Amino acid sequence: MITVKQTKKKFKFNIFIFFIFLVYLIIGLSIYKDYGISFDENINRDNGFVSLKFIFEKIGINADLTKYSSNIPPLKDYIDKEYGVVFDLPLAFLEFFFEINNTRDAFLLRHLINFLVFFLSCCVFFILCNLVFKDNTLSLIGTLFLILSPRIFAESFYNPKDIVFMSLFIFAIFFNIKFLINKSYPSIILAAFFSSLAIGLRIVGIYLPLVTLFFFLFNTDNVSIKSKIKILFIFLSIFFVFLIFLWPLLWEDTFSNLLIAFYEFKNYPWEGEILYFGKFIKAEFAPWHYFFSWFLLTTPIIFSIIILMGAIYAFILFFKNLFQIEVIKNNNLWREDYEMQCIFFLMITITPILSVIMFNSTLYNGWRQLYFLYPSLILLGLFFLNFLKKINLKYYKIFMIIFLLQSFFNIYSIFKYHPHQQVYFNVLANRYVKGNFTLDYWGVSNSHTMRYLIYNNSLKFPVKISSASFTDLNKSKLILKKEDANKIIFVEDRHHESDFIFTNYYYFNEPIYNKKRYTIPNNFKSYYKLKINGNVINELFINTELTK
Repeated sequence: MITVKQTKKKFKFNIFIFFIFLVYLIIGLSIYKDYGISFDENINRDNGFVSLKFIFEKIGINADLTKYSSNIPPLKDYIDKEYGVVFDLPLAFLEFFFEINNTRDAFLLRHLINFLVFFLSCCVFFILCNLVFKDNTLSLIGTLFLILSPRIFAESFYNPKDIVFMSLFIFAIFFNIKFLINKSYPSIILAAFFSSLAIGLRIVGIYLPLVTLFFFLFNTDNVSIKSKIKILFIFLSIFFVFLIFLWPLLWEDTFSNLLIAFYEFKNYPWEGEILYFGKFIKAEFAPWHYFFSWFLLTTPIIFSIIILMGAIYAFILFFKNLFQIEVIKNNNLWREDYEMQCIFFLMITITPILSVIMFNSTLYNGWRQLYFLYPSLILLGLFFLNFLKKINLKYYKIFMIIFLLQSFFNIYSIFKYHPHQQVYFNVLANRYVKGNFTLDYWGVSNSHTMRYLIYNNSLKFPVKISSASFTDLNKSKLILKKEDANKIIFVEDRHHESDFIFTNYYYFNEPIYNKKRYTIPNNFKSYYKLKINGNVINELFINTELTK
């Protein structure tokens, strides 16, 4: 029986949880303008307008979209047509509807929506954790894993690919779990819809409904074969209708275009090189441990330990049940929904990792392409903590104290690095970063350095800047105020024409093979360094003629 005292305590804790979410929302709304632009954001924006033009032509709307994007080819001829546009298309429409006619406002709107989508997914993740564990404390801990991971924190504002996909994946996981538990028609519809929504952003998400349907079909419960076939038909029908509706590419030659998209993303043809443990290697030949290394280097240490223990716990449970399957009710791999959920999260975690290793999929720029695994990894960690809570409350409390200390340290790091948390490495890895790994590979901090140049000197503008790294400063200028952007002329790699040379030490190929571009001429000297935690993120060199 729940006492009045317990009810009051629970109410106070719920208010505390609400306060944390409210504070996080307010912080996000206060700082979303602080972040620069990533190199891929303009591509995503173009993706949206290409599909918007396609839809307008289909329904007979004659609209001039050239003021938003100067080159909008037909969808069938577009080089990046395989990209899902469930995020980019609505944003393109908002930009068109509100007639946002400058790139700064356009990208700030994108950053705001990017954050709001992630924020909503954090709320859903809290509900998902509560659905599994029936424990507000564990649910809050799981959500803090997401919010207080520095790299995730930063990218939640400007990463329209990996973070938004992870966010939609959280929605899809939640409703797929609901479907497996209660098999009601609303849960079937919502599971199919949010699965198609996630896949409409990235085709790799198709494995989630496949795993869900596998668990549903081979669960030896009381549901008849006839009912299962009926539910399967309903799920797949709704799923494909939503998927086709949400993805304009599939409106024509549906199945051939779907296969093309799947093949393209199975092994994306990127020919660049990546700096990995001090050596430049082709992205397509990244070793099997690439994901594991980046994950362990860039995830807070205690978070990694809890996740690792959770994975071990899930594997032990899986193999224990596998070897005892004959004595488990109905020959299932689980005794109850709780165990089913643990094994489900294990399966949706290891399936993509094994696929990446087996198919030698192209990975680059850290582990961002597998960010969508982070929620299920966190859930595995919570299974371990819940197990520990049941068998040894003392050790559980020790882990809670350590987790809180790590969380406070993460808050400090987020504050200290702001707005460059994307270059976070954990305390053990940071000392080995220099010369071994690429830092700001998306060039998000570039606009910060350009603002420094504009506002902290008395130069005669405009000035010419060339690049000594694989970076396009024209893209970074898109988020500057128009009057500021006009003060900088980007002359690519023509150092002999430039007043300043910029580098973020990110190279498409090993620098030795393009010395002309990557070598700083003798008549330039260091002018400004952006340092984060002792590591130089980018640097600006000035032509000594300007200092005379």
